[in-house]
Amino acid sequence: MRNMLRRILIPFLCLLGLFCSLQAQDAPVLKIAVLHPVLGDMARAIGGSRVQVADLLRPNGNLHSFEPSPQDIAAAGRARLVLASGKNLEPYLPKLKDALGGSAQILDLGASVPDVPVEEDTADHDHEHDGDCCAHGPNDPHWWHTPANMKRAARTLAATLTRLDPDHEQDYKVGLSRWNRKMDQLSSWARKELADIPETDRVLVTGHAAMNHFCREFGFRSISIQGISREDEGNSAQLASTLKKLRSAGVKALFPEYSSNPKSLTEIAKSLNIPVARPINTDGLAPEGHTFESMFRQNTGIIKEALSPSPRP
Repeated sequence: MRNMLRRILIPFLCLLGLFCSLQAQDAPVLKIAVLHPVLGDMARAIGGSRVQVADLLRPNGNLHSFEPSPQDIAAAGRARLVLASGKNLEPYLPKLKDALGGSAQILDLGASVPDVPVEEDTADHDHEHDGDCCAHGPNDPHWWHTPANMKRAARTLAATLTRLDPDHEQDYKVGLSRWNRKMDQLSSWARKELADIPETDRVLVTGHAAMNHFCREFGFRSISIQGISREDEGNSAQLASTLKKLRSAGVKALFPEYSSNPKSLTEIAKSLNIPVARPINTDGLAPEGHTFESMFRQNTGIIKEALSPSPRP
């Protein structure tokens, strides 16, 4: 009798396990549309197999002039969640929200991160950021340049995923914990990589004001030749005052940006007799640097290479 029950129960339990497994595999996933590749990287890391991510702004795009196409709006409409950088980086958000008509929630992840004002070290004085003189306001909206900020945003994202999909709360907790460990490791790595740069040489000169969050976290002074957006161009009349300011700061190198025209920085570098570093990935849209880790390691390595003391012969 016992053997008979065993012969009946074992196949039944196997079929039950297979049925449950197939059910789990067929369970619907959360569809997420993202307005920056770094946000998509974070969503995939935390959500794992529970999410399906569509990147609306893709590598090699233009962060400051991007507007969703009809195809992008359709993709966002098929999602339950749209991830935005916030901090006025996406002026089209109200129109996108109206177009979606409530079919998807727009989550402003930048709201999780404290504002960092653009430093008064903007070399072009006519573009100092008091009040709303620029489209993005007085603060640097490029918050996704530090591991600490990515941890803040990740907490908000994990909480939202849990609210939308409470049955998989544990999965999101595990994903968040793994992400936070990775961010802590990257932060420790960067501090060690940059430790040899003297305080007097910790001056990061870029075309537009995009590295203030990074500079605040890792102890650098930020100077931008233009404003927050690459369209905030200076003019030749300000060249003399720009050169004077940079000489006074004792800058060791100038940092052009990926996909921007380095002509003005190159001319200034020649006048100052200092090198032009390899381009840094300020907008996070380089094809080889559109995940957070690849972008962060790439930029940290370039800064170290340009500003670390030369080895003695």
